[in-house]
Order: sequence, then structure tokens, then C-alpha cells
Amino acid sequence: MEPSEIFELIIKADERLKYSTEKTAALRREQAVELLVQARDAARETGNEQLVQQAETRLADLKAEGG
Repeated sequence: MEPSEIFELIIKADERLKYSTEKTAALRREQAVELLVQARDAARETGNEQLVQQAETRLADLKAEGG
């Protein structure tokens, strides 16, 4: 997977959260976590530590928010 594709997964995760409503918040958070895990794993496979850190930071933020 190319770095731009990995970054796009991170952006999609952010958008899931940004555009969630009170009704869809739990589902959107779950989807965001799945996308971020996928992005982190792909970044690890390609050896792109910067993208690994970016995905892990967002995952940590979600966990800190109670997700």
C-alpha cells in the first residue's frame, strides 16, 4: 500500500468521527478504529514510522475519549 493510500485511511477515519451524529457516534467510532488499525498495520508493513505514529496517536486519542 502506498503512503498516500495509508494517509487516506487516516483521513477517512477522521471524517467518520467528524460527520457522526449522536445516533451514529458509536458506529462511526468503531469504523474509525477499524480504519486506523488498518492504516497503522499497513504503515508498519511498509516501514513508514511517521504514518504508524500518526495512526497510533489517533487511536490513543479515541481511547482517551472513552472509545
